Amino acid sequence: MFITYPQPNGQVAVVIPCGDVNNAIKDVPEGSEYKIVESVDIDNDYFNAYEFDAELGAKVNIEKAKAIHLDKFRSARSPKLQKLDIDFIKAVEANDEVKKAEIVAAKQALRDVTLTPLPDDLAGIKATWPEVLK
Repeated sequence: MFITYPQPNGQVAVVIPCGDVNNAIKDVPEGSEYKIVESVDIDNDYFNAYEFDAELGAKVNIEKAKAIHLDKFRSARSPKLQKLDIDFIKAVEANDEVKKAEIVAAKQALRDVTLTPLPDDLAGIKATWPEVLK
C-alpha cells in the first residue's frame, strides 16, 4: 500500500509506509487530499511529470512528460554540437567550404530535434528518438 498526495508544486508525493498504512497517514501534510493505493506505477525517468489524481493516486501529465523528453534530446545533442564546433573551426582553418556547409547542415539538424512531434502517451514519447541523436 502507498499513500499519494499533491505537493504545492503540483507534483505527486508518494509515501511508502514502513508498517501499517494508517500510521503513515500522519506523514501527509495536514489538510492535504490523499489517496491510499495498492500500487503506484510511476516511471522514475519522468517522475516530475506525474501529478496527484484523486481516483488513481498519480497520473502522468503528458505535456510535462514531453518537456522532460525534449530536455533529454537537448542533453544528448550538446556533446554532438560541441564536437561539430571544433570540426567547424578546423574546416575554417583549412578553408574547406564543402566541409563547413556539411557541418552547418548537421548542426541545424541537431537544433531541429526539439521540433520532433511527440505522441500523446508516455510509451510513445519514450520510444521517440531522432536518428540524428543516435
